[in-house]
Amino acid sequence: MFSDKDSKNIDRIETLIGELCNIVGNLSGEGLIKIDGSIEGDMLWRDDVIIGETALYDGNISCKNAKVNGKVKGNITCEEVLIIEPCGKIIGDITVKNLIIKEGGSLDGKCTMVSDNPSILE
Repeated sequence: MFSDKDSKNIDRIETLIGELCNIVGNLSGEGLIKIDGSIEGDMLWRDDVIIGETALYDGNISCKNAKVNGKVKGNITCEEVLIIEPCGKIIGDITVKNLIIKEGGSLDGKCTMVSDNPSILE
């Protein structure tokens, strides 16, 4: 997943949607994807997603891990980790196993935390 060694992760980007690209429609696939443009539609992605600082995403995202540094208007479901970077903004509900919100990042919605282990409070 994402770590302080992000430069190594960036080298493995398999799909890049550039700043000047506008997509209307649903996306599905696998491999690391980075989005710098704008998308209107839902995404079902089997691997990691990076929403760049210039990205505008209007739709729901389902993925393994996500790093948000742009704006997402929609619900996000991550199997593992969601990181909201300093310029990241999510307007919608999230369902995650682990959540990191860095100073400056924002979440306007409901957060549901999921776990592999049953709750000890049950």
